[in-house]
Amino acid sequence: MDVSEMQRKLSQWATENPTEQRRELYNLLCEEIWLRVAHHSVNSNQGRETAGVDSQSMSNFNGDLEGNLRLLRDQLLTKTFEPQPVRRVYIPKANGKKRPLGIPGIRDRIVQEALRMILEPIWEADFNERSYGFRPNRSTYDAIAYLSNRLVGHGSSYQWVIEGDIASYFDTIPHRRLNKAIKRRVADRDIKDLLWKFLRAGVMYKGTFSETLTGTPQGGIISPLLANIYLDELDKYMESNYLSTPGWKRIQLRRKGKSNYLYVRYADDFVVLCNGTKAEAQAMKEELKGVLTNMELTLSEEKTKITHITEGFTFLGYRIIRAIGETGKMVPKVLVPESAIKKFRHKIREVTAPNTSKESVRAKIMALNSVTRGWCNYYRCTSSPSQTFSKLNPEVYWGMAHWLGKKYQRRIPAVIRKFGKDNTFRTPSAKLVMPDDIKAKKRLVKAWHNPYTAKEEIVREKLLALQDLWSGNEYRREWQDLREEVIILKGTACHICGIELHSSEVEVDHIIPRKKFKDTKEADRMKHLQPICSSCHRVKTKTDLGVLSRMR
Repeated sequence: MDVSEMQRKLSQWATENPTEQRRELYNLLCEEIWLRVAHHSVNSNQGRETAGVDSQSMSNFNGDLEGNLRLLRDQLLTKTFEPQPVRRVYIPKANGKKRPLGIPGIRDRIVQEALRMILEPIWEADFNERSYGFRPNRSTYDAIAYLSNRLVGHGSSYQWVIEGDIASYFDTIPHRRLNKAIKRRVADRDIKDLLWKFLRAGVMYKGTFSETLTGTPQGGIISPLLANIYLDELDKYMESNYLSTPGWKRIQLRRKGKSNYLYVRYADDFVVLCNGTKAEAQAMKEELKGVLTNMELTLSEEKTKITHITEGFTFLGYRIIRAIGETGKMVPKVLVPESAIKKFRHKIREVTAPNTSKESVRAKIMALNSVTRGWCNYYRCTSSPSQTFSKLNPEVYWGMAHWLGKKYQRRIPAVIRKFGKDNTFRTPSAKLVMPDDIKAKKRLVKAWHNPYTAKEEIVREKLLALQDLWSGNEYRREWQDLREEVIILKGTACHICGIELHSSEVEVDHIIPRKKFKDTKEADRMKHLQPICSSCHRVKTKTDLGVLSRMR
């Protein structure tokens, strides 16, 4: 079976039959190749080693991959598969509060991914064009590009902004109403029963089990899709009542003193722009509140604000405002919020903290580059980003300079002489990226089309979370610098099989097992280290472990 071709057919059917239900989907879930593709996707995920309530990581599952996949398939075929409760963890939010995450077990993640692979192509044929969150080939960039370009095209007509926020959305989605929404497109009872089991699997926190009678846990692979399916009702309400109005009718409405609206949604955050009066914007807010109440959801009064466009508003981490431009006219601007700049500075200071000076220089440069590239790439589509990035250069440069000074107990001029070049710092294999190295990207509105029927390569947005980025801390301190030195002195050829490697492929191994040395510093001396390929490294490690176990 060709999985991508099957997904194309599902999406094509959904496009051609917009009101029909699809039957016989469960058999796809039980296909061996379908589960293998789902496993590959989960195995490629950054959080693959994070365990659920059963304490099993992906490495444990892969230890008997064939046996585990066979067992999983048998359970699905016999309909005896039972999801486990999700493991509840809390992560800090910018406002000081904590956001709950639910971490499913590895088996559950694979089945959820297999379910998503079936359901997403069907709903991609249905979803509204103004929904951007957690969808293939859609991103925060697309949402911001649409908003900013519509503000340009319509001059200063859109004056009022409703910043919508649904209170605790992921925790309050009503299961039975969600089930009805799914039923409109899926007639396969086995698929619906399995989804119901996932919704009702419960939560485990510090050994205590709690039922889940509402909501979809943030952290579950299928949760974003289910959340979009339920909020599609809001999208369709806005589309049928306001967004599908043709241009000529919009002009007539304005002549009659009535307002038009723009709408953009990203997951549970949305904005509505109004070109009428503040009173009409207030009426729209109350209308939206009523729609959400009918959906058994709550519009957050605290977070849902009505703002004038000249005061600006923040959406998806960007500051959008209409202000005087270089020509003296009022133009829309997309800016980096001060709060985001503050977070970036804080992260750079965390990475270059004096108490981390035992780490490798190369590891520290790689960590700083990850933070800089991630943050600057997210904001490079703002208005004149180079000005913001240039102001942040000193934060990165002097942060690294003082870190190197602490590590080598040298004054800053000596550090710059040793590591500095072209207004940055280098080692033989790494260069510190400065914020202004990242160039601006023009905001372009893409013509949207279904990625499944268009046979596009599917790309999924990875949201930036500075607090989760690596800070350069190593499992074995200074190992990256030692690896670099081994490559310089001993080359990139594997010392066992002789194959020539690219420098990025080189692994460093102790010729004599490290545990045989009483003094670990002696073990890490250059004469006891060798460059090695990954295949030879695995074989040698297995042999070394066997020798060590016999010695005991």
